[in-house]
Amino acid sequence: MQIESLKSCSGCAACANACPKSAISMVPNSEGFLYPKIHSDICIQCGLCDKTCPVLYAKSVDESIQSAEENFTVRASFAVQAIDENIRLKSSSGGIFTCLAEKIIAEGGVIFGAAFDSDLKLSHRSVETSESLEALRGSKYLQSEIGNSYQDVRRFLKEGKKVLFSGTPCQVGGLKAFLKKDFENLFTVDVVCHGVPSPALFEKYVQEHSHGAQGRPVKTAFRRKDDGWKLFSLSFAYANESEYRQTLDKDKYMQLFLKDHGLREGCYQCKFRGDNHVADITLADFWGIGNILPEMDDDKGTSLVIVQTEKGAKFFDSCKDSFLSAPVNMREAVKYNPSYFTCKKRSPLRNKFYEDFENSSIDFLFRRFGKSSLKQRTKRFVKRGVKKAFQTFLGKKGLEQLKKKMRG
Repeated sequence: MQIESLKSCSGCAACANACPKSAISMVPNSEGFLYPKIHSDICIQCGLCDKTCPVLYAKSVDESIQSAEENFTVRASFAVQAIDENIRLKSSSGGIFTCLAEKIIAEGGVIFGAAFDSDLKLSHRSVETSESLEALRGSKYLQSEIGNSYQDVRRFLKEGKKVLFSGTPCQVGGLKAFLKKDFENLFTVDVVCHGVPSPALFEKYVQEHSHGAQGRPVKTAFRRKDDGWKLFSLSFAYANESEYRQTLDKDKYMQLFLKDHGLREGCYQCKFRGDNHVADITLADFWGIGNILPEMDDDKGTSLVIVQTEKGAKFFDSCKDSFLSAPVNMREAVKYNPSYFTCKKRSPLRNKFYEDFENSSIDFLFRRFGKSSLKQRTKRFVKRGVKKAFQTFLGKKGLEQLKKKMRG
């Protein structure tokens, strides 16, 4: 069985869902990432797990990038903002996921996505009402547990229900490999993925924020926009209504995540890039929007939508009454989202990071692995100081007008 020794395993759990004897469990390794474990006393040596694994049969990274470069013209790209400002402010970027999901729910369908439970464990679940969508909304910077979600998706599809499945590119790849055929009532959405850190790293962070009268956090959000979309915040809410909130440049977990030391081993050689995005629609933050469509750069969030299939194009068009959109050149748009094509380079400190991980606090890991260089901190400090000075002198509207003149 190749899957048990597969270093590039993405943890998608397609093998576990496909096993006819339930002989495969997804078990955390010493770093906290889930990997398949085959129970030899139950296994019947059918080989279905290897045949289902999307990593084993995906194009190489180089092949997928070359193929995507050659097929730029078959994709359509858009800058998107939900018309409902409340949806946009509660979303990580422009609110497009909610717009797509609401359409499926209105037609009696089911939505699958990652959600935290009351103990802040992240796993995939299904929802069938608009009220339940909030749990699925927003980015989560760790790996979700798929569980039996692929089996549940297949059951709903065979019942004739429309299903929207959202996840990382490898999770959508896992679903497609598990199903082994296309369903007209299945719509898939993936994201431009940075790579996933360990759930055990996030649990360590949660534990370090569990103390005193506050107790353990009961809710978290990774993309609060209190200080704007570009300077988003991670927050914890407590039962006593107190809150921790810190911007991404100062939050220790976010800084460790962005340094790439703690990503899953397979993320450094991820095959689900470029042309290996198998979802109907790919979503991302449109970080370069100010350089391409400055009129959509209001710091409340804008989504980059890459429509990759004919089914995805029809689905996207059917939802247009719920969002504002503008076509953009994909080649220009993905300049600001390089993870669409490329993997993060394996950090030379990764081995040391996980050697220290088990017996070290987040504070120690941050001091050793998470701090920016003096040059980076100085550059950020100067940039903010200049922006604050101009805003004080010109006012917010004046600053925006100056930006537009400089771009023009």
